[in-house]
Amino acid sequence: MFTTMPIPDSDDTLDLAPTDDGLGYAASITRRGADGSVRWTAIPPEGTPQDAWMAVRLEGPRVIASSWSCYLVQLDLETGSEVARTFTK
Repeated sequence: MFTTMPIPDSDDTLDLAPTDDGLGYAASITRRGADGSVRWTAIPPEGTPQDAWMAVRLEGPRVIASSWSCYLVQLDLETGSEVARTFTK
């Protein structure tokens, strides 16, 4: 099951694929077009099964996501590319 966030001023959505542990965190963030096509997918910074996106929000043209591995990551909403990464611990 996916958690879906609408993208303002767009027919696209951000889909948060849950981790297998049932804790409510996201294993990936995927931007999907209105037709369901995948525009981009972002995995947590460490790229391991133990890492997960803990919180995700939209701020203008950026996706702001915090990870279990203590990173705050800014992703470009259009491309999914990483704009900035800050270690927060």
